Amino acid sequence: MVNRRRVLRLAAVTATAGVAGKSQGLRVRSVKERIVGLYRLARVVRRTADGQETVTNANPTGRISYDSAGRVWVLLAPTGRPAPQDARNITLEEYKAMNAGLMAYFGSYEVDEANQKLVIHIEAAANPALSGTTIERVYKLTDTTLTMTVPGNPATDNVFERMAD
Repeated sequence: MVNRRRVLRLAAVTATAGVAGKSQGLRVRSVKERIVGLYRLARVVRRTADGQETVTNANPTGRISYDSAGRVWVLLAPTGRPAPQDARNITLEEYKAMNAGLMAYFGSYEVDEANQKLVIHIEAAANPALSGTTIERVYKLTDTTLTMTVPGNPATDNVFERMAD
């Protein structure tokens, strides 16, 4: 049998601690505050409309960084890209091969918490067509991961793991 006094005492202590926590100004940090940091690309997953998932890059290479001033930079480079024979004299074929799948840009970002979207204003990019554009990505943020979804069919989930400071 549970001791009623003990349960009531525990409930009173818990309630008092909750009130004390609120009076000390404790608050939940915003996504814009929580997203700040450096992340490494852990995996890339494609999802079709019928829910099938395929890991498309089991060993990806990439980084993304968000700072508290609202700036972002990204570098994603597929593993296994061939190096040119001569770094000072690159052929057109070598240039195409070494840049296939490369994604690099920097700019600023905003967080739309209500719609769980990151709004990224690209200042400059490896692909000049992206410079000066704005892209939106649905996000999911945990203490250890950031997943950014590129819309489409298939949709692409870029899953990043937070790196140590």
